[in-house]
Amino acid sequence: MRLTKCLLLPLIALSMAACQSESQPEKPEAEAAEQKEPNEQKASDEKAEKDVESVLASQEMLKVPENDRDLINQPPGKIGGMDISLGDTPQIKEAFFEAFGDVPALPEDATEKELELYFNYIYSLVAYDFQDPQDVLDQMEFALSGTPEADPRFAFKENYNVEIILDASGSMANYVGDQTRMELAKKAIRDFVGQIPEEAKVSLRIYGHEGTGSEADKAASCKAIDEVYKRGAYDQASFDKAMDAFKPAGWTPVAGALESAKESFKGLDAKSNTNLVYLVSDGIETCDGDPVAVAKTFADSDISPIINVIGFNVDGETQQQLKEVAAAANGIFANVSNGAELAEEFKQSKEVLARWESWKVNSETDVLAASNASSLAISKFENQWYADTDGQYLGLVRVFGFLREKGYLTFDQVDDLTVKAGEIEQISKESREAIINDLNQVKDQGLDKMRIQIDEKYKENTTGQ
Repeated sequence: MRLTKCLLLPLIALSMAACQSESQPEKPEAEAAEQKEPNEQKASDEKAEKDVESVLASQEMLKVPENDRDLINQPPGKIGGMDISLGDTPQIKEAFFEAFGDVPALPEDATEKELELYFNYIYSLVAYDFQDPQDVLDQMEFALSGTPEADPRFAFKENYNVEIILDASGSMANYVGDQTRMELAKKAIRDFVGQIPEEAKVSLRIYGHEGTGSEADKAASCKAIDEVYKRGAYDQASFDKAMDAFKPAGWTPVAGALESAKESFKGLDAKSNTNLVYLVSDGIETCDGDPVAVAKTFADSDISPIINVIGFNVDGETQQQLKEVAAAANGIFANVSNGAELAEEFKQSKEVLARWESWKVNSETDVLAASNASSLAISKFENQWYADTDGQYLGLVRVFGFLREKGYLTFDQVDDLTVKAGEIEQISKESREAIINDLNQVKDQGLDKMRIQIDEKYKENTTGQ
């Protein structure tokens, strides 16, 4: 009997195990989940844990454009300065998903509202910065320097002083392609000053080039404002030495740098001096100053400078502040995203300075050249708008692909979102044609009338939004 029991016990255990196996699913749910691809599992978990509508309702989003005015007034998205349309490198994908954040996958049976919200959110990240037609008028006004039609500030004087104020804060070490913003800025500045007339005086002022971005270094970094090339005739060896003496480091005292420049221009009044200032920055004021107020007092002084403000790959908040700085100084604002665009912004000054040099010799101005420069400003606007239209559409399509690869979107949802991107692309194309037509139609009416007409048609309607 004892032997029989010993034989029966294993048989009974095997029988019970078989019964349990028949009564359970072939693969437990938890085990099946582990078998999924990591990206699919992540998306699946997020669907279960979060509701798309409630998560996106708390996110700040741009208004999806419905007309030309909306495009002009939209700030760039968090990654709008990156040319996503050109590739899907690991760096680009990483930057996108970092900006995308902790947003759940779109449910396969998503409602139209959820689809709209998802598109709005993605668009808010990728949106490009479309140029304001008023900026074209500013450039055209500068192009008319020295002509009878020019504003008194742009009339040629006996002396021409050019100062470049360069941001040397830590963020200028960020890369654009395979070079840092600082490397690209230095190259563009070297090329510019190397071609200005011998009679013109040049100076270089830098800020934020000491310390680090830490709170402990803030006070010292905010005081780091130096004219590293003293105003005078351009000497290549000395200028190169000054350019090589600093690297990106700390904070961003924009207001302090403008105040320092204002002090250095004392005695160079606008009666006998044309004073041109370039402020190149990639960041917002971080040293508790008020750059807008300082820019206004600088512009209202007897120095009467022409202030060109260049935002280098800036976000929406920074762009807004730099635009306000330029507006307060009755100056010119431009936002550039790479070295070629930065060099292009300096190009117009080279042409104006060449005409000034000719004026000094012949006491006359090449009005035809100025007129051609105005036409080129419109052409440049048209080309940039065209590039931004294509770049934004292709960038959206590419990130839809990123999200599908990660399990956030289905193929059908990608198709639906691509249709929405195409609708904005069409609005942008039609807007470009309308704006160019307006600029060309009113070009011969004079800048004053042109400003009024463009302002009335394209200025943001704050009461209607």
